[in-house]
Amino acid sequence: MDNPRILSSINYFSILFAPVLFPFILLLASGDGLVRRHAKRALAIQLMPALPLAALLVMTFIGANEVREAAFTGTVPSFGHAGMTALLSLLYAIFQGAAFVWCTVAGIRALRT
Repeated sequence: MDNPRILSSINYFSILFAPVLFPFILLLASGDGLVRRHAKRALAIQLMPALPLAALLVMTFIGANEVREAAFTGTVPSFGHAGMTALLSLLYAIFQGAAFVWCTVAGIRALRT
């Protein structure tokens, strides 16, 4: 087993200990084309759950701001954002699980080839 294959595999397995940081560092530091290619792929897979997480954070802040404003104005807040927050939470969980499985399979595959 050679060093580039191990580093390529660790790019994917880094989802367990340093999800985005390790592939990003190897992408910048490595001179080997194989390691850089796997680092790009691992980084893309591990950034995939960030999209629903960002949307979830925005919806949470919008909902919290609406509740805060209702306390000052004396109105009743509408909790219309609750359904979207639940949907985005579910979507984030699905994306994170898929990224974990995908990285595990890709890490094993990179180690074998």
